[in-house]
Amino acid sequence: MATAIPANPTPQTVSQLLSKITDADPDFRFMALNDLLTVFNIAKQDFLNHDYNTAARTVDHVVRALDDQNGEVQNQAIKCLGPLVKKVTPQLIAPMMEKLCSLKLKNSVDNSIPSMAIRAVVEALPRPVAGVAPTKEINEAYANVSRVLIPRFLGRASSAGKTVPGLLDPVDPNSDSVDVLIEVIRCFGTMLQSFEIEALHNSVVAILEKDKGNSVVKKRAVVAISMLAHYLPDDLLSAFIKRIAGVLNNPQLTDATRRLYITVLGSMARSIPYRFGLLIGELAPLVLRVLSEEELQAQLEEISEGGGATLEFNEVREAALVALEAFLSSCPLQMRPFTNEAIEACIRYLKFDPNYAVDEDEEMEDEEEEDDEFEEDDEFEAAGGFDDDDDASWKVRRCAAKGLHTIVSTRGSGDLLDGGVLYGVVAPALVKRFGEREENVRLEVLSAMALLVRKTGEGVLLDLSLDNVQSEYLSQPPASRKRRRQSSAGGASSFARAMASADLSGTGLTSPTTEKVPTTGPRAELTNLTPAIVKALTKLLKGKLIPTKQACIKLLDDMVCVQRGGLESYFDEIIGPVIEAIKPSSAASTSASLSSAGGSASATATTLRIAALRLTSDISRNHSSAVLQPELSKIVAGVVAVAHDRFYKISGEAIQTAEEMVKAITPPRSRMTAQKFKGELQKLYEVVIDRATANDADAEVRQKAIHALGTLLARTTGAEGSALLPDDKRKAALACLLDRLKNETTRLAAVRAVDTAAAMSADAVQFEPQWTRQVVVELASQLRKSNRALRGSSVMALKHLTLTPATRGNLDEATVQNVVAALIPVINNNDAQLLGPGLLVLARLTQEMPAVVMTRQLIDSLCKLLQMTVAGTVLDSLLVLVNQAGEMGQGKALMGAFLKDVGVGGDPSIVGKVIGTLLVASGHSAGVTLSDFVSEIGASAGDQARSSLALAVIGEAGLRLGSKFPIPPTLFLEHFTNEYDKVSVAAAVALGRAGAGNVSGYLPVILQSMTQKGGTQYLLLQTIKEILQQVALSSTDIGEFSTAIWEQILAASDTEDNKAVCAECVGRMAIIDPKTYMPKLGSLFRDNSQVLRAIAVQALRYTLPDDNEAFDAFLKDSLVDMLKTSLSDSEMEIRRHAMSTLTSAAHNKPELILTNLNQLMPFVMNETVIKPELIREVQMGPFKHIIDDGLEVRKAAYETLYALMETAFSRVSTIELYDRIVAGLTDDNDIRALCNLMVSKLVYLDSDETIRRLDSIADGFRKTMSHKLKDNAVKQEIEKQDEANKAVLRLTLLLGDKLNKAALNTAGSAGGAAGGTTGANQVWTNYWEWVNRDFAGQLKNIRDESKIITLNEDVPAA
Repeated sequence: MATAIPANPTPQTVSQLLSKITDADPDFRFMALNDLLTVFNIAKQDFLNHDYNTAARTVDHVVRALDDQNGEVQNQAIKCLGPLVKKVTPQLIAPMMEKLCSLKLKNSVDNSIPSMAIRAVVEALPRPVAGVAPTKEINEAYANVSRVLIPRFLGRASSAGKTVPGLLDPVDPNSDSVDVLIEVIRCFGTMLQSFEIEALHNSVVAILEKDKGNSVVKKRAVVAISMLAHYLPDDLLSAFIKRIAGVLNNPQLTDATRRLYITVLGSMARSIPYRFGLLIGELAPLVLRVLSEEELQAQLEEISEGGGATLEFNEVREAALVALEAFLSSCPLQMRPFTNEAIEACIRYLKFDPNYAVDEDEEMEDEEEEDDEFEEDDEFEAAGGFDDDDDASWKVRRCAAKGLHTIVSTRGSGDLLDGGVLYGVVAPALVKRFGEREENVRLEVLSAMALLVRKTGEGVLLDLSLDNVQSEYLSQPPASRKRRRQSSAGGASSFARAMASADLSGTGLTSPTTEKVPTTGPRAELTNLTPAIVKALTKLLKGKLIPTKQACIKLLDDMVCVQRGGLESYFDEIIGPVIEAIKPSSAASTSASLSSAGGSASATATTLRIAALRLTSDISRNHSSAVLQPELSKIVAGVVAVAHDRFYKISGEAIQTAEEMVKAITPPRSRMTAQKFKGELQKLYEVVIDRATANDADAEVRQKAIHALGTLLARTTGAEGSALLPDDKRKAALACLLDRLKNETTRLAAVRAVDTAAAMSADAVQFEPQWTRQVVVELASQLRKSNRALRGSSVMALKHLTLTPATRGNLDEATVQNVVAALIPVINNNDAQLLGPGLLVLARLTQEMPAVVMTRQLIDSLCKLLQMTVAGTVLDSLLVLVNQAGEMGQGKALMGAFLKDVGVGGDPSIVGKVIGTLLVASGHSAGVTLSDFVSEIGASAGDQARSSLALAVIGEAGLRLGSKFPIPPTLFLEHFTNEYDKVSVAAAVALGRAGAGNVSGYLPVILQSMTQKGGTQYLLLQTIKEILQQVALSSTDIGEFSTAIWEQILAASDTEDNKAVCAECVGRMAIIDPKTYMPKLGSLFRDNSQVLRAIAVQALRYTLPDDNEAFDAFLKDSLVDMLKTSLSDSEMEIRRHAMSTLTSAAHNKPELILTNLNQLMPFVMNETVIKPELIREVQMGPFKHIIDDGLEVRKAAYETLYALMETAFSRVSTIELYDRIVAGLTDDNDIRALCNLMVSKLVYLDSDETIRRLDSIADGFRKTMSHKLKDNAVKQEIEKQDEANKAVLRLTLLLGDKLNKAALNTAGSAGGAAGGTTGANQVWTNYWEWVNRDFAGQLKNIRDESKIITLNEDVPAA
């Protein structure tokens, strides 16, 4: 009976449907309600507002439909209520609620229907938003709830004078009524009056206190109590807590009541962590007393006398441990005084197994027997010898293990880990319980131990999966913030450096060496505990239960990654079981059934095999080949057996493991012994080449196989490795790479494989000329593709292929022309990613065919490039190319083009470097001479740009010619003026570069000029800075002048303009001669002069990016003391510089501060606090402005926290860090931005603590989103606020996507809220709903942007 519904429904449309709702046919009734729902969804908001009669009739019909005999009709009626509430006039809401509250079902057996209907109505009402003034509609909605629903909850007097029992009547409570109350609190909690909150609270407490009652009702009452706690006044909350404390102190208390009140405490701790934390001092002892040794011994004595373990005892301890975990996770700072008691309680009940009691000493002696019993555990249960249904003690042990997990999670980044408590007390207890007979408990124990191991490994483990390792070290520059140690002087030595192969340390291409284990600290304690862990895990790996085996393998994997090895002594024990886990088993189905009984849905036979392969790969990567050799044959056989598995994840993981085995077998890791394993290498080759060429293999598997093939080729090209792979197989592998290079789906993987093979190739093996030319042409063609990752990988592969000695002389003229033609657009587009390697390719080709490379088109492109901004590695590569062109006789044409087409059109300092390099490299064939540029200075006296360019050229020539440079320093000094114009600065820099080439000739003159006070002092400091910078790079000795330089620098530091330059010069002096000047620098930190102290701090900051081992040796002993001195300085500006210095240390030399970071963190934390005494009000005309003098220091402190979080996360207390982040979310705009970044990282680094802080984060976000600008706000203020809102929304989405499932039901459904929430993160839930309602459009735009970015990132991986 489908009814045609108009696009714009009217009240008449509704009237026509109402008659069908009472039809005798349930199908007609259902369809009528369905059509009515459609009408409500598409109609205008006010289409029933002016037809009160139709609206009232609609309400009556829908309410009557709730008592329908057909369940589907009832459900449809409930669905109609929400949209109906939004369409009818507010005057009808109260009568509707009255009808629903008094609804008596006659035809239905489901008594929850009225409550579900009321919840649907309450959820559909407009609700308040914290921080936003309620509208008229919200006030009317609350008035209806207050007038109708709340009296119904509490009970009211009838017209006959009798008291009508309320829905929350403790005599006959109903869980559905409590669910309605939960929905009311969730939606209107912020508007409830204090007397209403108190009355509702008392009613719910009365339900709890009733001795007899439905357990379901009491559980829902606990949820209601925890949600009401958000709105309880402090005095009422305190009174309720005291009431609970009094009840729990009652010695006559029943176990059921005790358990209930302990559950209430745990729920409230999660619901209101901050307010609860203020009262936890009197509550924690009550919970810990329940878990005390005395009560446990009393129970054990009762059991020994034949009483048996009682279910009530177990349930009370379970509730107490759950509450203790809530205390530890929600109020970690307030629980610190109870840490030892909490650990003791958890360990005490981790061993609580009264039905299987074994003395600890016996347990250690009879391990073999226990092992046998454990393996036969399932058969024992099946035989009926013991019924787990009668034994609930395993739940207690599981909660105890979770409690230890929480302690490790919240305190594993600070005092407990460094102080030895976790490894001295917790870890041994966990290891002893690895043999736990109950699977769920055993998995929790293993999980807690794995977390402790990961916490030991610098906070965050590196992701070593293949997705992140595929030749990234060859495809892009290393991610290092260290200052580069190359000069931009093009000569032969710099060219050799530029042509050197990539740094391959840390890629697995060199044999790992066993790290020296510290004598003390967490790493040492883990090493000491390793034998016991491995011994216990070895037994578990021999069992049948898949979840246990997978957890054991993951724990071993964590240990290998954290210790960078460490298992070499136990290979004979663990390799066998791990290889067995890799193999496909005929008993997989049996194991799968066992795994389902184990309570771990994520553990299957497939995931176990993947985990075992990953462990094998990590073992191979982190252990030296020498210790792996006895097990290599066994490992290779196991890996090869599964490489053809039908499931692509297993096959892909096997190929990745095979690649690690290739690295372990071949040189340079396996020197002099590689021939022993030639057969194993052949097996790996066959597997890899088969998977790389198989068209039926998954694309991911093919890509991994291609990458492995590149590694295999790279490792078999040296003098020793070349004999491991026959020539025919090497040709087949190279042909495979060429073929895959032409295939769209495998092209990126093939490019990276070629890159790997070329970068590691040596003289022993020569690539065939025909193959080389084809590959080079193919790589050059990829530079035009839109895929950025493909372009970047192609240019790096092209660079290594042209530079390697294995291709020397292979390229013909046509190929070179092809490459040059492909690189010219790259130069024209000024793509920094491709320019550096591309220019080096051209430089190498210029060596072989200079006339072919240096075409007019290329010269024109280089001229265009010089007219743009060129710096860093691109400039260095350009200088190398220009230098080669000059040396190969192509300088004249290039020089003419640079002088004619570029000239002053580019940056004179950059163009001067290029022309100066070309001038020296070309010798007399450049067409111009040095004297021409000297003459140019005089001829262009009025043209600053031309004079600056000529000076830059002369200075660069002086640097390169050294003592042969004929021009005296007076030429540059003549152009120094007091106005610091372009010519003066260019002359200063040029004098410095020329002086660095001839120190003995120039420095005395410069130092003599420094003694003359005047405006030129700043320029001379710039000169000295340039000299010191170049001297540090070239290791020139300036010892005889160093004392005079130091004195002149300090003497010039009084002038404000000179301070920054003086600081950098002081830092340079310390780097050049640390033995002499580090003590002097240290003394400046304690100088009475504020200026010198500030210069000392800045000088220290300038030294940190430099990579100098000799300097680091001196810095290691003094850095922390210097930082402590400056961070405690009385001058705020010096403290700000000290914060910036600490930030630089965290980025560049974290290893120097990690061990003593606990001495520095208090200073940082203190500076992040807003200091009211530094805030002042300034009158500016008719306006008053608030000035915060501490803002800059506070910004610097937050920047330091951000840097430390990236490089020293494991050494920072997450609890204290989050306290400052939450405070920063409502601070200045720049600080908010930093805090947003830190939260976005902590989502991944510590999701548990982030979940615990969601309410506080939501409060901070809401303040930002609710901030209203003044009507006269300028454009910049509006843009800044819009950007702040967008950043908050972006982070809100990230938190919602990553954490909502774990935190709470935040989807907003009434059913979910009533059924799943426990009052925790209620503030976040309300905020999430508000944002999704009021900012839906902006959220959609952000989601769309994220999808586009994700798609663009995924394209290169295809």
